[in-house]
Amino acid sequence: MFELTKDEYDALRCNIFTSNNDGDALRCKNFTSNKRGGNRYLPFAFTREGIAMLSGLLRSEIAVQANINIMRAFFQMQEALLIVSNTQLQLEQIRAEIKQLRTDMNDTLADQNDINEMTRVQLEAISDALMELQNQGKNPLALPEIGYTAIQKRREEEEKK
Repeated sequence: MFELTKDEYDALRCNIFTSNNDGDALRCKNFTSNKRGGNRYLPFAFTREGIAMLSGLLRSEIAVQANINIMRAFFQMQEALLIVSNTQLQLEQIRAEIKQLRTDMNDTLADQNDINEMTRVQLEAISDALMELQNQGKNPLALPEIGYTAIQKRREEEEKK
């Protein structure tokens, strides 16, 4: 058995809300003003082990049934806390994965932007080179003519000169 702290008592006291008679405002169920009195001492609470010891002292059928129900409630609370802690662990893992995915996505987009910039520069260089070749009037990809007709054309050009 242990005594609750002021903060624990306030949290426990204000966790259960009830509505006023008019139904609009919510207030603490156990709230009492200073004018009407109230608790002068902090309440005590039992641990699971304390409940087990108490059942050894109280041997009535009602006390035994109450002890069994309280122990079941402690067990269910323990299971709920394990589920919550497991859920919180999974939530933290998911948050870490999302953070890593965001970082990877930003890196990928930055790399893609760099590639696009480099590609744009290369395409501009190719375009400039093509413009220069077009201005010169020569086609660098043109192959020399071969065969009988090519020989005749060369002879005709030599005769003109």
